Amino acid sequence: MSGRLEKLRIKNEDSGEEYSVLFNPTEYSVEDSSKWTDQDRMGQKPELQYTGGERKKLTMELFFDTYEDRSDVREHTSKIAALLVYNREVHRPPKVTLSWGQAAPGGPHADFPFAGVLESLKQQFVLFLGDGTPVRAKLAVVFLEFTLPEEELKQNEPNSPDHTKAYVVKQGDTLSGIAAMFYRDARLWRPIAERNDVENPRVLSAGQVLTIPKIA
Repeated sequence: MSGRLEKLRIKNEDSGEEYSVLFNPTEYSVEDSSKWTDQDRMGQKPELQYTGGERKKLTMELFFDTYEDRSDVREHTSKIAALLVYNREVHRPPKVTLSWGQAAPGGPHADFPFAGVLESLKQQFVLFLGDGTPVRAKLAVVFLEFTLPEEELKQNEPNSPDHTKAYVVKQGDTLSGIAAMFYRDARLWRPIAERNDVENPRVLSAGQVLTIPKIA
């Protein structure tokens, strides 16, 4: 193992600017979750239906200190704050990539590199020179994953809404529940009803084969 200190690096993917933090965070947290919705089943209790994964959140506190240099610490913190600024050309704030240490091997346990956007920022200035220049700051940052993992996309591909497919109705199924299953939105039951000439979306026959149309 290399004894070299690796700094956390932040790259603005829109401008290409890349810089390292002054001090590595002492800890970080990764928040991950999945989405579930109730699927109505006639005469039975609702059944939980998995509808996909949520975007990960990376939370940490960054520390900046320029007291020895007697320089304005905002020269460094402003780079982080700029990640919240709206870009008129791309119609959003910039995408960023956070890297720390050697190239990550990938897989479900790799937290870095983390590609996302800055969701929230809290700046706290805690030390000042005699003229009021801030020289020490703590920044609480939350980054939101920009794209869902490839594994998640592959897992949900069979039920993607851009392909027409068939579904065999089970006892207790409703169109809203089937819409939640295939479109991840129970409100999108009308395209299924219209395609299959279903008059009552809450009354289906077990064994009935429905065509699930693709939607934009």
